[in-house]
Amino acid sequence: MWRAVIIEDERKIIQIMRGIAIWEELGIEVVGDAQDGQTGLELIMAEQPDIVITDIYMPVMNGLAMIEQLRERQFAGKIIVLSGYSEFEYARQALRLQVDDYLNKPISLTTMKEVLSKSIAELETVMNEQQQNERLKEKLMVYEPYVQRKWMNYVVTGARDTGFGDIEEVNRKFSAWDYKGHLVIVIEMVRTERISKLSIVDHNLFYFALSNIIEEIAAEGWPESELVELYSHHCALLLHVSGEGDGTEAEARVIKLTERIAHAVYSFLKIEIVAGIGGMKRQWREIAASTEEGFNAIYFKNNRLSKEHKIFALPDSLDKEQYQLYQELKQGFYPFKMYQELSEAVVHAQIDQAIAIIQQFIIQQDGINKIPIAYIRHFCSELWGLIANALSQAGIDHKQLQTNDEIYAAIEALTTAKEMEMWLIGKLQQIGEQFHANANVKHLQAVEFIIQYVHEHYQKELTLTGIADEIGISRSYLSHIFKKSTDETFNTYLTKVRMEKAKALIMEGKHLIYEVADMVGYKNVPYFSTLFKKYTGMNPTQLFETYNSALSSNIENNRTSPTYPAN
Repeated sequence: MWRAVIIEDERKIIQIMRGIAIWEELGIEVVGDAQDGQTGLELIMAEQPDIVITDIYMPVMNGLAMIEQLRERQFAGKIIVLSGYSEFEYARQALRLQVDDYLNKPISLTTMKEVLSKSIAELETVMNEQQQNERLKEKLMVYEPYVQRKWMNYVVTGARDTGFGDIEEVNRKFSAWDYKGHLVIVIEMVRTERISKLSIVDHNLFYFALSNIIEEIAAEGWPESELVELYSHHCALLLHVSGEGDGTEAEARVIKLTERIAHAVYSFLKIEIVAGIGGMKRQWREIAASTEEGFNAIYFKNNRLSKEHKIFALPDSLDKEQYQLYQELKQGFYPFKMYQELSEAVVHAQIDQAIAIIQQFIIQQDGINKIPIAYIRHFCSELWGLIANALSQAGIDHKQLQTNDEIYAAIEALTTAKEMEMWLIGKLQQIGEQFHANANVKHLQAVEFIIQYVHEHYQKELTLTGIADEIGISRSYLSHIFKKSTDETFNTYLTKVRMEKAKALIMEGKHLIYEVADMVGYKNVPYFSTLFKKYTGMNPTQLFETYNSALSSNIENNRTSPTYPAN
């Protein structure tokens, strides 16, 4: 309901105006009245009505002086002047003050209704615009983390960097990095049969758990850090280094941090990681070069920095064959940069773009035909693994195309780089046909956004209806494509994410059970415990006791032998 006030020096007129029927008919409530301009000004500022109806000639402060005060105070409501004076000077002053209507007494109810209806229509237009702006702001707030992640991805990988560094907001965001050093730790999950067989949902939960472990350890040991998701089974940890020096101390800290991450990942998830540490860079625009060095350190594996864990850096020098290969890999695209763009293209069903990325990469590698065929096959195998993983994220089973044995037999039969190019393009064309036949790719980006949104906001009250409103898709359709893409309902997936986070928090041993429940979005602790037991097979206290017992046993065993494979 709209709110109005009447400012009029004659009480009888106020009573007559309050008694007319059009207020209720138009959905207007008269919330106050006053008989002089000063009292009227105080009333208006206190009530902030939508509509002010005022006389001009009044004691203490006249109507025009009151309106002038309102304009100075940025009053945004409608002002209708109702005056018994028809002199031009009054009308001229009222127009200067931008009143919405200037009417001479007496006035008919029909005219009054028309004027009020016009004011309400204009108020509704303004209100709708404000609501749209608010919704836009809310959407921008929702999407801002997504944009920030993309920016971080561009900085770390160097992908799509044309014009990126010239964006004013980008330079503002990263200006705080101007007086720091930067290096990247590239982390690769060692692919096992267990990981290869994960469904899209389990893969996302697995990656979510991995990210939690890395971020929590990094936050303790290196607060100035960001974790960036990369393609397939890779991620990058960007570290910022303050202060001067030769970097020896920082290098030792980086190795220690990486060892802690490797040990924790193996302890929690029972998988190995391989880490490549890039070199220190002094400009944020050079960070991608540190990532390149990290990837190449993993590729060559000839400068190991840890006895217990697979942590590598590029050596000071390479043998002749390695040096030649390294120089070839540095031409044109960085391989990992191409991998990143290819993965995104396949995930989003942009097959023509994926083919173009491969063709452009091959064209820019002038010396690719000089690279030994064993490296070509290895490179092709890497690309196919990346494509297969991207297909899994898109909800497509790559085994519908060919079995793994058939795929790798075809790769082993390759004899030239051109054959590799044609084989990959042929496979991508088959994938394009498969995408075309699957309706569940229509809104892959929406499903991807939901999964990421759940991972970032699991502690809040989340509903599929609320998310559907944010991205402009009906709830029923979003529910359908989410289930079709993931084989899970939204609520089941949300529960899994919360339970995985709860497991990690409980095993940290830093929080009470009711605190863990609250941190993962449950106010009702018994309900949380019931869900947790259903998901894990034990209640939260049992998990904590079991984990601590196992940890104590491991510590005792470590006195004689490591728990992490040394090879």
